[in-house]
Amino acid sequence: MSPRTPEPPGPALAALGALLDRSVLLIAEAARDARTFDRETVRAVADMWDDTTLPLFRAATGGAGGTRERRALAALEWMQRLRPGRWDWMVEQGAVDGHRIDTLIRPVPDRSDTPFRDYRGVVRPAYSRWTPGTLSELAADYALEEGTVRQVHLERAGTRLCGFLAVDLVRSYRTGDDAPRTPPELHVYLEDVTEADVDTAAAPGVRLESTPDGIAIGLGTHGVLRARSASLGLRDGTWHLSGAGRRADALVPPPAPREGARPPGAPEEGELDGSIRGAADFVRWAMLLIRSVRHPPEVARVPLQAYCRALEGAGGDILAAGALPGREREAAFRSLVATWFRRGGTEPASNWKLLLQSVPNARESARGVRGEPAEEGAVPPVPARRLTDGPGRAEPRMVSYTAGHAVAGRRRAASAVAHLAVPGPDENAPWRMEVLQAAEPVRLRVRAEAFSGAGRAGIDRNGDEGETLVAEGGTLALGARAWSPVT
Repeated sequence: MSPRTPEPPGPALAALGALLDRSVLLIAEAARDARTFDRETVRAVADMWDDTTLPLFRAATGGAGGTRERRALAALEWMQRLRPGRWDWMVEQGAVDGHRIDTLIRPVPDRSDTPFRDYRGVVRPAYSRWTPGTLSELAADYALEEGTVRQVHLERAGTRLCGFLAVDLVRSYRTGDDAPRTPPELHVYLEDVTEADVDTAAAPGVRLESTPDGIAIGLGTHGVLRARSASLGLRDGTWHLSGAGRRADALVPPPAPREGARPPGAPEEGELDGSIRGAADFVRWAMLLIRSVRHPPEVARVPLQAYCRALEGAGGDILAAGALPGREREAAFRSLVATWFRRGGTEPASNWKLLLQSVPNARESARGVRGEPAEEGAVPPVPARRLTDGPGRAEPRMVSYTAGHAVAGRRRAASAVAHLAVPGPDENAPWRMEVLQAAEPVRLRVRAEAFSGAGRAGIDRNGDEGETLVAEGGTLALGARAWSPVT
């Protein structure tokens, strides 16, 4: 009797597997060279698979074609529901491999720019685009001229210069006696920064303006940030008492009674166990570790290329293994995990226990993946020069400074971190990222020109006065008690 030919995946399941493969390729490309590193793309793409990996495996192993396809459709619906804008990304990336996701699921309306009510029924502000109307509302409810900068963040995302600004605001509306001690925060997300001249030691005061070319933020007496576009987020525990909040309260309907029903969750139809569950958890944990680069210091610790190398083609492989009958399927997934583990090499060694925690007989998968001992008499490699040894050739890619502040009555110290692209071991090698962290940072001065290319950058030591991260031409100076590499 000839073995049964595995049933090919339906359009939804094929598209779901292709999205995983496209995700791995996009992450690898975004992390290929430190001079073009796009941390936001890495974060956003990996985030797709936090709650969608297990539904993918449940769909791939669903048995009959109808079951697999139904589960795959549910997984696609769930994937796009979790974040605004995902549907566009899914349609675009699916089309690269010939999948028409727009014919399989419809987009969920994006209501992220609409005020909403929290679990208590209290109205809350929405994220909004930068418009003259939004600026007028802010100016009416907050004394912007008294605002103080809490955080400045400038970063190259690929070739685009983006930014983030957090400002502590002063309310100009009445709150009564129950006002929280934590001041309201205005978050500004800047796209395509065209000009930056920031000094965190300058006088307080924030001016928000729309210009013919985009937006402008005045900081103190001379500071400025300009960008093509921006969006705004407001965190204020008493916003419902403000003028804008009271108007929203009259328009936003009360939440519909839920009668104890839980909000819809991730598709959970189908049991995963044995090597199938081990493979699913391997992929999910790999994506979670990749996504951890949303925290700037983690860029130094996550071997992105190793994870992408391990999971190359995983989407198609998962669908093929899932279509096999019983014992063959278990063996196929066991083989897949061993292959992923071997391809990843020793770079992810610090997380092997996490990656393999659900894998049966994980020790077998680990065999053969060890660092090779150096040959007798071999010359050890020359350690890479670090920018903490003094300025050298480097390209600033990101700088982030957060002033000391209080949260819920507790004081948080100032912090700062920087990413600098530095040359590889030879002229043809990709550049690598050096991540530096400050102890007791005191002042950031930065201009957009600091991110315009490679030059001399690194740490200047000032004797007893501390250390300063500098870039060529004085375009960047971030003083601190000390700087150290993140490892």
